[in-house]
Amino acid sequence: MTSQTVTEQADPLKSVADAMKDAVSQATEDAARAKERIREIGPDIANSASRFAYTASYMVSYGIVYAAVFVAKSVPQENPIVEGFIDGGRAAIEAVNEAKGITAGDAAAAK
Repeated sequence: MTSQTVTEQADPLKSVADAMKDAVSQATEDAARAKERIREIGPDIANSASRFAYTASYMVSYGIVYAAVFVAKSVPQENPIVEGFIDGGRAAIEAVNEAKGITAGDAAAAK
């Protein structure tokens, strides 16, 4: 083999090596740009996620409470079911106040 033949065979391998080197270099630059972009938009994504969670929770709780109040207002007040709900609600409030260490006198004064 002559030196010219060896050089011609080495050139294709050198071209492949150069192409791989360029690809790695470009990938590294792209990764650095992507990392910087994520740093820039990170707070925006967090704020958007927080706002979405707040709005979704608000809508769900509003829907549940509104429906419960609507049903409660549509039921006649003088019947055993409503009286049971009222008594149960009062008992629950008293139990919570007792757990917190609030006496009946303190609860009445707070109103």
